[in-house]
Amino acid sequence: MKLGREQLRAAALGSGPVRVVAGAGTGKTAVIAERFRRLVASGVAPESILVMTFTERAAAQMRQRIEGLIDRPAPAVGTFHSLALSWLREDGRTIGVPPGFGILTGAERWIFTRELMWGLADVALTGDERPDDLVGPLLQMLERLKQELVPLDRLAKWAEVTDDAERGELMRACMRLFRAYERECRKRRWLDFDDLLLLAVRMFEQNPAVLQRYAARHPHLLVDEYQDLNLAQERIVELIARDGDPFVVGDDDQSIYRFRGASRASLERFLGSFPNATTITLGRNRRSSRRIVAAARALIDHNPDRLAKDLRSDAPGRPLLILECEDGGAEAAAIASEIRRLIGAGAAPSSIAVLCRTHAIAQPVARALVELRIPHVVIGGHGFYDRPEVRDLIAVLRVLRDPADEIALARAESRPEMVRFAPLVERFTSAAQSLDVRDLFYELMEQSRYPATPNVVRLGETIGEFCESSPDHSLDAYLRHLELVLLSGEDEEPAPIDAVDAVQVMTIHQSKGLEFDIVFVPSLVEGRLPQYGRSPRFELPPAVLEPLVRGREDVLAEERRLLYVAMTRARLGLYLTWAKHYEGGRRWRESRFLAEVRQAGPRILERAEVAASISVPPEVVLEPSHGEVNLSYSGMTAYRDCPRQYWYRHVRRLPVIPSAEAVHGVILHEVLRQAGELRRQGHQVGSGRLRSIHDEVWAGVEFPDPRRAPAFKRIGAAELEAYRVRGGFETAPSFVEQPFDVAVDGWKLRGVIDRIDRTDDGWRIIDYKSGRPIARRRRDLQVALYALGAGSAL
Repeated sequence: MKLGREQLRAAALGSGPVRVVAGAGTGKTAVIAERFRRLVASGVAPESILVMTFTERAAAQMRQRIEGLIDRPAPAVGTFHSLALSWLREDGRTIGVPPGFGILTGAERWIFTRELMWGLADVALTGDERPDDLVGPLLQMLERLKQELVPLDRLAKWAEVTDDAERGELMRACMRLFRAYERECRKRRWLDFDDLLLLAVRMFEQNPAVLQRYAARHPHLLVDEYQDLNLAQERIVELIARDGDPFVVGDDDQSIYRFRGASRASLERFLGSFPNATTITLGRNRRSSRRIVAAARALIDHNPDRLAKDLRSDAPGRPLLILECEDGGAEAAAIASEIRRLIGAGAAPSSIAVLCRTHAIAQPVARALVELRIPHVVIGGHGFYDRPEVRDLIAVLRVLRDPADEIALARAESRPEMVRFAPLVERFTSAAQSLDVRDLFYELMEQSRYPATPNVVRLGETIGEFCESSPDHSLDAYLRHLELVLLSGEDEEPAPIDAVDAVQVMTIHQSKGLEFDIVFVPSLVEGRLPQYGRSPRFELPPAVLEPLVRGREDVLAEERRLLYVAMTRARLGLYLTWAKHYEGGRRWRESRFLAEVRQAGPRILERAEVAASISVPPEVVLEPSHGEVNLSYSGMTAYRDCPRQYWYRHVRRLPVIPSAEAVHGVILHEVLRQAGELRRQGHQVGSGRLRSIHDEVWAGVEFPDPRRAPAFKRIGAAELEAYRVRGGFETAPSFVEQPFDVAVDGWKLRGVIDRIDRTDDGWRIIDYKSGRPIARRRRDLQVALYALGAGSAL
C-alpha cells in the first residue's frame, strides 16, 4: 500500500516521544510498519525495536507487514501479555516468581475460585441466593484490581472506613477470597493472565538494573491501539521507554474496551508521562467512502472531549441505507434478502459482514441466512461445548454413566447421527464405570467410526487434560468436572474452520481491526445499541483508583464509539437497521444514534421501510390429541418459554433434576403451609415455632447441593422471619393449598392456590414466591388464572 503524505510525515518524525492520533481507516498499522522500516534503514537492529500490540491477531498482521518491508525477521513483535510472559520467564525470579510457573485461565480458573469461595464459606458470598453467579463478577473485580495497579491493602482499608456498612462487609469478604486466591496460586506456582502485567510492572519498579537492561535492549518502542491500554500496560510503556523513543498510535474514538480497564484518556495520559512528545494527527480515511465517513463523523461528533481530528475521505460510494422494519423477523429477512441480491450482483460473500452488539442479536439473522441457503459463518456465536458433534458425544457419555438420563436419551433419539452409538451403549455401560475415561472415549470413537472432526479431536484432548490434572480418571469424575466447566460459562473457542467464502456474522467488538465491502448493523434500538449501563455490584470504589483513572467513563459515549467502529469497518456500503417489535409485546424506539447519523444530510443516506414478517404456521408433525386438554399456569409458561421444554416435561413427562433454588422454594412453601394450618386451627405462630417448623422440614429433605445447604437454610430462616414480622401470620387463612379444577372454553384449568384469606372487601389470593421477582406479564397471567380458579374453589 502506498502511504500518503500524512502517514509518511508521521513515520519520518525524528527522535523523541511521538503520539499519533489516527482516525479510523487512516492506516495506523502501515505507519508503524513504515516507522520500523525507516529505523532499520538508518542502521537500527530489528531486535532492538520493540513493537507492542493489543491482540495476537494484530501482532501476527504487524509482524507479517514489517517483515515484508525489511525482508528480515522482526523478533520483538508481540502482545503485552506475551512479552510480559517472556520477561517473567527470564527475570521473574528477581521478585520471587517461581521458575516453570503455569498460567491459570478460563474454566479452570473459575472452578478454582469457586472451590476457594465454598471452602472459605464466607456468609457475605456463599449466603447469596446464587453464590456461583458471583464467581464471574468476583474474577472481573480481581482483574480490574490488577489492571489498575490497586493493592489489596488499599481496598481493605477503604472497606474499614466506608460509611456504607453493607458494601464494606462485601468488600472485606472479597479481600478474604482474593488473599486466599493469591496464597493458593503461589503454593501451586500459578499466575493468571493479569498477573503477567502486574508482576512485570513490579519487576521493573523494584529492580532498576533489570529495567535498565530491557530499556537498553529496546531503545525504540512502537505501540499500536494505545487507546485500548489499561493502567498496567501504560505503566510498562512509561518504564521501558522513560529514556527512549516511544512511538504510540491510537484513536480515542475507537476506545471500546472499558470492561477490560481500557480508557480513551490513555492518549491524554501519554502526554503526562512524556510532556515533550510530538503529536501528529491522521484524518484521511483510506478505507471507507466519503458518505460512510461523513455519517460516522456526524455520529462521533456528539461525543464530548474528543481529540481533534479532521475525518475525511475522497472515495466515491453509494448512500447509506437505514431500514425501518415492523418486526425482528422482517428485519432479519430483509438483511438476508439484500445479501442474496448483493451476492447475485457479484459481491463475494466473504466481503459482507453483519456486525451485532451481542451474539443474541446475531441469531435471527443467522437463521434467516440459513433459510435462504446463503453461506455464512457465525464468529464466536457458539462455543466449543455448543457444537452439535461435541454435544452428541457428551450425551453418549452421560447415558453410559446413567442409562436413565432421560435428557441425554432424548438427544440420542432426536439425532440421526447418534444411531451408531445404540449398540455400543449396551456393550459399554457396565465397563464404563471402571474404564479410564480416556480409554472409554477412544474406544467409542474407534468402534462407532464417528467422524473425527477438529472439534471431536479437541474434546479428546480436553478429556486427556482433565486426566493429567485429576487423580480420579473415572467417567463420573470427568462429567462432574464438565458440569462445572459448563456452569462457569468460560467456553473454549471451537476449532477453527478452513477459510471459506462466506458472509461473516460477528459482534462489533470482534470486528475491531477488520474491514469489509458491505456492512449491516442490525437492532439499532434504545436498550440494545445503546445499551444502558448498570453499576456492577463488585465495581471498585473510585477512591481506591489512581487519580488518573478515577471517575466513570461515559457509558453512552462508549456505546456511540461502538457504533462508530461498526460503521467504519465498511468500505463501500453500509446498512443500519432496526425494528419496532422484537420478542414480546414491547414496542421499541429507534436508537438515538440514528438521529445523529441523519444529521450528515439527505445526500448521505436513504431510508426504507419493511412490512411485518408473515408467520407461516408450522407443519403439524404430531397426531392431535382427542382427549381432554388439561392446562396449568406452569404448563402455559413452559410452553411460552420453549415448546420443546413443554413437550419433554408435560407430555413425555421426563424427570426434571431439581435445582437447589427449586428445593429451597419447596421447603419454604411447606413451612408456610404448616404455619398456615396452625393459624387456621387458632394457634399463634411466633418466631420460635416458625424456626422449629423450618428445622423439621429441612430435616426431612435431601438437599441437592450439600455445600450450599447451610447458606440456603440461613436465607430461608431470614425470609420467613421477615414475613412473620411484616404481619404474614396475623390473619388466619381461610384456605391453605387449595386445589381448583375449572372448565374454560373446552379445556380444563387445574392448579393449587397457596393461600386464600377472607377480608372485609372479599377474598385475597396469595401465591408465595421465593427468589427473584417475576416479570409483570407472567405475574398478571398467573393472577388472572388463579382468579378463575378461585371462583370455582370458593
